[in-house]
Amino acid sequence: MISLQQKAEILLKYFREGVSQREISRELGISRDTVRKYINEFEKKLQKLEDESDEKNILLLIEEMVLKPKYDTSKRKKVKLTDEVIEIIDNCLKENEKRNLQENQSK
Repeated sequence: MISLQQKAEILLKYFREGVSQREISRELGISRDTVRKYINEFEKKLQKLEDESDEKNILLLIEEMVLKPKYDTSKRKKVKLTDEVIEIIDNCLKENEKRNLQENQSK
């Protein structure tokens, strides 16, 4: 998952520094599709601004885009953590630990 800091870095490199999408992808180790997605999202929001040359509005837009998304959790179904689920989680953790030990021993 891409961090908010990386998202901001993509936008700043592209719009401020004029770095190509391909180069941003290489530098940050992120797929070009992801870079393109965030740039397109920004450009759509940028079109909503009346004065595209106003740097203050552009910076506010970048700030808005890198904020954590807000989710509507009011309609989510509540889930209880039961003993059965805890047991499944414990078993998965033990399995992972065994695999990690085997991988480390084989190296």
